[in-house]
Amino acid sequence: MLRLLAAMAIFVLSVHLQSTEAAGNQKPFEFEVIPYAGPETLEMEVVLRNTSSYPLGFEFPTSQKYEISINDEKGNEVYTYSKGKAFLQALQTLTLNPDESMIWKEHWNYEHEGQRVSEGEYHVNATLQARKLNGETLVTKETAEASVYITEKNPSFRHAKASGEKGNYIVTGEARPVSGKLYYTVEDGHNELIAEQPIKTNTKGWEPFKIDVSIPAEKFPDSGSIVLHLYERSKKDGSIIHSFPVVLENR
Repeated sequence: MLRLLAAMAIFVLSVHLQSTEAAGNQKPFEFEVIPYAGPETLEMEVVLRNTSSYPLGFEFPTSQKYEISINDEKGNEVYTYSKGKAFLQALQTLTLNPDESMIWKEHWNYEHEGQRVSEGEYHVNATLQARKLNGETLVTKETAEASVYITEKNPSFRHAKASGEKGNYIVTGEARPVSGKLYYTVEDGHNELIAEQPIKTNTKGWEPFKIDVSIPAEKFPDSGSIVLHLYERSKKDGSIIHSFPVVLENR
């Protein structure tokens, strides 16, 4: 009998703790937005993580789980995730077990009103659209913020893409020399896997290129990111300019 009463007491305490956290006194989850600025695209990860010791059930009024907005340094909004999208107008639920995460991925091409935005720092804001947690109404919407620096448009390379795996890749795109000659190298963040190689161009205008990459087995890393760096060397002093990284594979 005493064991039964003790078990009931623990259960009641657990329910009370969950309700207290859901009401906002102690947050049982983490919500964050992580931006990755590439040469032509901003990749964004929206992460919802259960940090409690029990399952969490999130209720959403529509199929939209989050909102993302991006503002420039003056506060002007240049991107809104939901703009132009339609969402199912019906209740949606999401359950996360302890230590479980949900990761959504979005991207933006840096364009606003048909033009690429100016170089500078931008502020990314994400808002979780859940209205209930484990049956309890959330008083406020959870938000997350991050900053990211967006560079100017690369004048020497564009539309670069990679395909392949396990040391053999093909990189395609368009290139044009602006003030020097074009080259590439391949590295994994610690070691140079392929030394500097020239990229042949026939004109001063944009033209397609194709690079076949083959990394020797003895140099192939066990882990990490394999990146091909496109760049131009200045005719004036030989310095590297207009660098354009292309991720070949994440291991």
